Amino acid sequence: MYLVCKVPGNYSIPSLMKYIFILLFFIPLSVFSQKKIGHLNSGELLDAMPEMQTAKAKIDSIGKAYDKELKQLQARFEIAYNESDHEEAQRVEGRIYSFKENVDSEIEAKSEELFAPIRARLKKAVNDVAVEQNYILVLDSKYDAIVLYSKQDNDITTEVKKKLGIAK
Repeated sequence: MYLVCKVPGNYSIPSLMKYIFILLFFIPLSVFSQKKIGHLNSGELLDAMPEMQTAKAKIDSIGKAYDKELKQLQARFEIAYNESDHEEAQRVEGRIYSFKENVDSEIEAKSEELFAPIRARLKKAVNDVAVEQNYILVLDSKYDAIVLYSKQDNDITTEVKKKLGIAK
């Protein structure tokens, strides 16, 4: 038995269901079509930032200074070892080990100190571009596992470079 109800106007329940179905089906598609997902290459952006080059140069110079000290300790170890002064050789070897640990932690701390403001500046520029251009999500294409495919017109690397004041 088929029941037809009249609704105010000239609509029957089956025709209303058809309109509701159409609305429910096409509205979500139009909502998703307005959402934008972009991508960028953070490695390219960081390498293009002049302050990153300066920070890397500072870290390299610190590493070279520590390398010079390490070579002096290694030379002292070789002298003690060649003279069969095993006690002195063990003492110097212990100093070399602790020196390397200290150097690694100091370089790591200095790197974080120098790179943190650079990464923060990059993040702010990415956020600004994403908000200005209505992106709901920005992915980093530096890591292939994150972005498997993307159209070039969704790449915002150039816009972020402009925001950072980086030429080309």
